[in-house]
Amino acid sequence: MTTANKITVSRLILLPAFLCCIYSYSPDREWLRLGALCFYVVAALSDLVDGWIARRFNQISRLGKRLDPLADKLLVNLGYVFVAANPHFSPSVPLWVPPVFLARDVYIVLGAYFINERYGPFKVSPRLSGKTTTALQMAAMVAVLASTRVTFPLLMGAVAASGWSAIDYFIAGYNQVQEKKNE
Repeated sequence: MTTANKITVSRLILLPAFLCCIYSYSPDREWLRLGALCFYVVAALSDLVDGWIARRFNQISRLGKRLDPLADKLLVNLGYVFVAANPHFSPSVPLWVPPVFLARDVYIVLGAYFINERYGPFKVSPRLSGKTTTALQMAAMVAVLASTRVTFPLLMGAVAASGWSAIDYFIAGYNQVQEKKNE
């Protein structure tokens, strides 16, 4: 297993501790909010580090290409579900936000699966819209956990970026289908 993959696995190992802190948080247990913030920042930074290591030291692998996005999606989507479900967070995350983020991810995965099944191998490569969405989702989660005034604008930015990336991935998929049809 490569160093990059070990870092990704470590991010997955942090996930239960992060979620337990969010689940158990209440204003009289402020240390749990701070613990969740620390776990999340470490996990988010590890996402940058594992990608850099994989590219820099030529450690890109099939496992890493699947495991890294899975770890990211679990961290973001489960984090938002747990935060939105805990009424003690202030500012809070509206209950409709986690389904928007999850729907975008499911839409992209199902679209890629459909194209792959119907038209053959489909190349899904990271796009600026996807990276921007992930960055805004992670920044908004940090704002929620740090209890800052920029939480709502960051959340709305992440929601808007989710819509943008869903459209962007649709267009990329559509273009690949057209190319395959013209072959």
